Amino acid sequence: MDEHALPAERRDALLDILAELIARGGAGAFLASPVIPGEDAFPEPWQPTRAGVTALLRRLAWHAGIPRAIEVTDARLGAPPTERRPATRVELTAVRPAALGFRLEFIGADDVAGTLAHELGVAHAVLNRPGAAEPYRSTAPTDLEVDPGRDHERGSIATIYLGLGVLATNAAFQQYSRAGRFNGAYSPLEYDVLRAGHVPMSELAFLLAVQSVVRGTDAPAGLEGPQRDEVSTWLRVLGGQRTELRARLGIAADAVAAARPEVVPFDDVELEAEAPPARTAFRWRTHRGGVGFIGGIMIGAGLAATIASRGLAPLCLLGGASVGHVVGRGVSVPRCSNCASVVPAAATRCPHCGASLRGDIKRLDDRLEAEEQLEAGADAGP
Repeated sequence: MDEHALPAERRDALLDILAELIARGGAGAFLASPVIPGEDAFPEPWQPTRAGVTALLRRLAWHAGIPRAIEVTDARLGAPPTERRPATRVELTAVRPAALGFRLEFIGADDVAGTLAHELGVAHAVLNRPGAAEPYRSTAPTDLEVDPGRDHERGSIATIYLGLGVLATNAAFQQYSRAGRFNGAYSPLEYDVLRAGHVPMSELAFLLAVQSVVRGTDAPAGLEGPQRDEVSTWLRVLGGQRTELRARLGIAADAVAAARPEVVPFDDVELEAEAPPARTAFRWRTHRGGVGFIGGIMIGAGLAATIASRGLAPLCLLGGASVGHVVGRGVSVPRCSNCASVVPAAATRCPHCGASLRGDIKRLDDRLEAEEQLEAGADAGP
């Protein structure tokens, strides 16, 4: 990686956004030392539950200087069956006068803190949108919704400004290895790569290097291997440009870093174990058409053998298959849309996978639309 790997136009765009954030919020937060992953910065115990995510978001908001309560809506439906290593999915949905609203969809075995750091950056971006006369204050009466087109990218960049850059950069590129399926001779290593946030890891690494040069420090502690390599390379490229970068970002010569307060554990965090929420599924109305088709062929074959006529055999087979298919289609067989197991006609929970059956669908492809309608109905309220 060298300076040509990130075009000059993109570097300028990243620095423009960072300079705008500094101009609105002051240079103190940017000049402060970044938050380093670990128990010193995150003293609360962790559990992969809604309460655990809420506590982690509270701590990140505390580090970021966003004094708002955290409200997490639990919308977990289980891991996507097509993902070998599902990633944590938590999304900022609204910024309210005294709270930040998040939607929790899945908690993975990945970099949860770094993934959530990006969403706290989005919250800062919403609170400090370009063109607004003043940053959004806690006493303002209006809720603000997230606009992905203007808030997501600025949010990931804002993690650098807020001191959450190490966390966010690590989460932007996560590589995991594990033993693959035994092939008769050995088990090959398989790799899973997860990417959190809304800008590539290389762009965050560039901005982290800019922050280090402006602060007059080496690469921050806590970076993973690929991230440290890229930041170190940029430090060599940007070496000697401290004065120019401070001027480029609008940082006055006498600007000083904000002091980070002592981290004290929250005394009201309760992380009792919770049962995982049941997946949402539907009664998928299938039929016995396939079984009837096969049964009809067998009956037709038996009839052809009985009448001992080769000429009529094809007609017997075709007629039997057709009649059997028609009869089979008339036999309704409800199945769980999550695991495809046969369930009772009026079942509200699948006895095989435990999914909560919330209604009926005619085709399996209809389940996503049914989930959206169900969610819209829940959002609309009673």
